[in-house]
Amino acid sequence: MSSQIRLALLIPFLSVITIVVIAGGIGVALMVMDELYHEWGVIVLGMVLTVGVPTLAALLQRWVERE
Repeated sequence: MSSQIRLALLIPFLSVITIVVIAGGIGVALMVMDELYHEWGVIVLGMVLTVGVPTLAALLQRWVERE
């Protein structure tokens, strides 16, 4: 099998695995937060993710553009 065909099969497979791992990790974190802190823990973690991820992305983008 040529290198291009291998990559054409490998990259989508790795993408799916990455999404499953990230979504599973977030799901486990939300379940643990629900057990420890009930609904408010999940709400706070969701808000942190909702605000924190775009903020971190904007800061990293600004940092990369400076260099």
